Amino acid sequence: MIGGQRPVSLPPIMTDTDAPSALAQTIRRVLDARKDPEALAEHLRAVYRDYVFNSPLVICLSVYLYALYDSARTLPFLQAWMPLWVLYLSARMLAGLVFTQRLALGPRHLKRWSGLSLVIQLVDGLMVSSLGLFVYPQLDPLAQAGLLAATLVLVGATAFSLAGRWLSIAVYAPPIYLSFAWMTWQQTHSYAGGFAILTLGMFGLYLIYASNQRKSVLKGFELAKLNGQLADELMTKNAALEGVAAERSRLLATVSHDLRQPAHAIGLLAERALLDSSADSTRQCLRDLNQLSQSLSASLTTLMDLTRLDAGLVEPREMPIALAPLLMRLERQFEVAARSKGLRLLVDRGDQWVRSDPLLLEALLANLISNAVKYTAHGIVEVEVSQMNDEVCISVCDTGIGVRYDKLDIIFKEFVRLDGTVSGTEGLGLGLSIVKRYAGLMGHRLSVQSLPAQGSRFSVFIKSCDPVKDEGSKAEAEEGTAQMRLRSLRVLVVDNVDLLLGSMVKTLSGWGCQVHGARNLVQAIDITKSEPIDLLISDYHLGDLEPDGLQLIRALQQRSPGPLPALLMTGDVSSRLELDARSQGVPVLHKPVRPQLLREHVLAQLSSDP
Repeated sequence: MIGGQRPVSLPPIMTDTDAPSALAQTIRRVLDARKDPEALAEHLRAVYRDYVFNSPLVICLSVYLYALYDSARTLPFLQAWMPLWVLYLSARMLAGLVFTQRLALGPRHLKRWSGLSLVIQLVDGLMVSSLGLFVYPQLDPLAQAGLLAATLVLVGATAFSLAGRWLSIAVYAPPIYLSFAWMTWQQTHSYAGGFAILTLGMFGLYLIYASNQRKSVLKGFELAKLNGQLADELMTKNAALEGVAAERSRLLATVSHDLRQPAHAIGLLAERALLDSSADSTRQCLRDLNQLSQSLSASLTTLMDLTRLDAGLVEPREMPIALAPLLMRLERQFEVAARSKGLRLLVDRGDQWVRSDPLLLEALLANLISNAVKYTAHGIVEVEVSQMNDEVCISVCDTGIGVRYDKLDIIFKEFVRLDGTVSGTEGLGLGLSIVKRYAGLMGHRLSVQSLPAQGSRFSVFIKSCDPVKDEGSKAEAEEGTAQMRLRSLRVLVVDNVDLLLGSMVKTLSGWGCQVHGARNLVQAIDITKSEPIDLLISDYHLGDLEPDGLQLIRALQQRSPGPLPALLMTGDVSSRLELDARSQGVPVLHKPVRPQLLREHVLAQLSSDP
């Protein structure tokens, strides 16, 4: 029992659905510049940059025209208007210089600068329109034409900088265009009506240019944002790929070490068994060989589980499960390993029923118990079962080395090992990662409590269900029927390696099967011509000049007068191979395959055979 430690809960893995796309959010923000600080800031930069560059030009042009036209000095309104106009333009240029020096602005400051821009445009519009109302009519026709042309050019240029800021355009452009058009219409010379209509036409073009420029500006903002997002995503993807590459390199290094170790020991023990004539010593060597073989098989199975999870090939099949038989199998599986370390393995054989995938749940609990035995040097490993409302909690407790609280999250990541320096804790660092992913697939909650040097408690919470009546007697009857079918089963085994072929023939014959062996497709066809076959078991790689196992199975099934169940055995970890086999309806067994697992799959094929 682990006390005094707040547990870390791991919720089931959930899939996000109906999430709004980043692209749609970006477009919506960009299309409403008032709600997008970045878009508003870009608009204001364009406006204030124009203040900086065109204010000196307008001052120079205004002073030049004023000095050039002698009659201007006789107009009192113009004499008062001119210094105010120069002062206003200077202040506008200063505001532009100040704004362009600001590198970053918050929403509040942007709002103030936006308001100031609106005031500037209002003053600008009033100043120019007052020129059109009170000075323009008093000029001679030639001067009027020059002033009108200069005004239309200077005002028209703002269609680009004010694009999209319709309120600024509303207080600036209409008063100017309408005042000059009206006063031009009032003139008596022959060109007055044409100039007035031209002025209104220029006003219409101004609005069209402003609208088109607004679309271009917004499209530019959109593309800039999308490019930025794509750049960020690319950097994220590159970082993820670099992480995957680093993890795969680490995996290869770990696999190279942790699989070579038992392989090396197996070679030494086999040599010793061959040279030692003592029966007791030989039996001990065989026991050690069996233990190393199980360790090697477990590591390879873990790698295959990870490959199948990454490829999305693991699909839970939930059904009612009686916990007692499952826990008894786990107890038998780990009692020898626990006893060899001097540990007490206590397994609660509860009578609860849960709804889960039997294979995944057993693999999940097996990983937890294996870890508990591995990281416990002395004391107890205990499996507890308790009912909690509508859930059953299965806890694997130990008195091992424990884990610090700040490390509890990372132990469920791939390639993380608690303490690889302790003898007997060798492994790939994938067990708890697979536990978490299996739990997520089945919707089971996980929690962990641990204290350094005191032990750990890993708990899985599973929905309970009602018992299935007569399940025990039904299982016994099915097992008896299966054993009878095994004793009369006619099996064809195909493998191009004589040692492996002979091992399979002996194993199946030990179950009472009638077994035929073949090394290639030609031999297999010859056997099927003279002997009816109930089950076909083929290796995948049958030699460079031979068809592979899937092709062989397809060929023999096509020649068979009736349904021919088949199993494919392989050391290949390709997810593509499993997909191809699944599409053909052929189960795949990944080597090394323990005899019990082989028997279960053979029986499964018999039960599925119509």
